[in-house]
Amino acid sequence: LIESSNRAAFTLAEIIGEDKFIALMNKKAQEIGLIHTHFQDSTGLGESSYSTARDLAVLSKYLFEKHPLFREIISLKEYNLYLGNGRFHHKLVNTNKMLERAGIMGGKTGWTDFSKGCFMVIQKNPGDKSYLIHVILGAEDRFLEMEKLISNYSN
Repeated sequence: LIESSNRAAFTLAEIIGEDKFIALMNKKAQEIGLIHTHFQDSTGLGESSYSTARDLAVLSKYLFEKHPLFREIISLKEYNLYLGNGRFHHKLVNTNKMLERAGIMGGKTGWTDFSKGCFMVIQKNPGDKSYLIHVILGAEDRFLEMEKLISNYSN
């Protein structure tokens, strides 16, 4: 999640079989209410896989509320990764530049040549103890577009 590596997806697909893994991904997507999401490959990055901003917000809410580790990981600016033997491997650096901004609880960036810049940000709701989920898809400059979205919402 921090580096946007797809190694975990590739490994799981390799272990249980890619077709079975993709079927499980699509089944889970339907179970949590992602009605406009479909996976054709184990990473979801292929041009035949698709989703919507609404579905990504639903997925983000589900993960944020049901999986505390997701909440923790998407808030990290960086993380030192160690091997099983305790030896330092490398530093993971989050590409989410908005983690510096007050009120930002976390987020996830994405980019493919086909989809362009994509970005999900979870922000504390200034009015109460809830939170807001913002999603940008297909942006040339995902950070600029997210900044505009958050600023427009706040005004």
